[in-house]
Amino acid sequence: MNHLESIDLGLESTTPYNEIVRKVYLAYPTKVFEGKEEQQYQILNEISCFFDIPIMSVQVAGSAKTGHSFHKKREFIEGKSDLDVAIIDANLYRIYMEKVFKITKGYSIISGFPLNKDGISVFEEYKSYLNRGIFRADLMPSSEFRKAWNKFFGKLSSKHGDTFRKIDAGIYMSQCFFESKQRSAIKLYADRRAV
Repeated sequence: MNHLESIDLGLESTTPYNEIVRKVYLAYPTKVFEGKEEQQYQILNEISCFFDIPIMSVQVAGSAKTGHSFHKKREFIEGKSDLDVAIIDANLYRIYMEKVFKITKGYSIISGFPLNKDGISVFEEYKSYLNRGIFRADLMPSSEFRKAWNKFFGKLSSKHGDTFRKIDAGIYMSQCFFESKQRSAIKLYADRRAV
């Protein structure tokens, strides 16, 4: 049974969304790595070693996991789609939160946060994600640790550019917050399926 069939089965049997997420995103194999298990290990292991976290804390999300992007309504396209990685580790989450807290002097200096396409600071968006247990690295302020993050994922992306347009990650405080985030993808799929 593939990922979409499993989601369909869960929806038809009115399985709670978080249980569908747990099955498909945390227990099923990653769709794009079927037959490429060595590449999966290399990527996950490099992330594990870089952040000094257990390899089981590194999970694949998004279209690479299921083979389908629920937000973009299209299949994963080798070489053109991203590899979205979820790092589920409370300690790493805390470490990065504290780094941002310190460099912004308790969020009193927010000028280092990037600007969105409208020229407005992403600080509020950053806080909104933190409230949902998600640390978004692309929203963190300019700093040495942001440079180190981008350098690491830039090199990793280059190394696997034949398969992925880019590789990036977010940090989740816990599995609960990861399940909650992926739940929105299942809901989106369910809503479209019902139409």
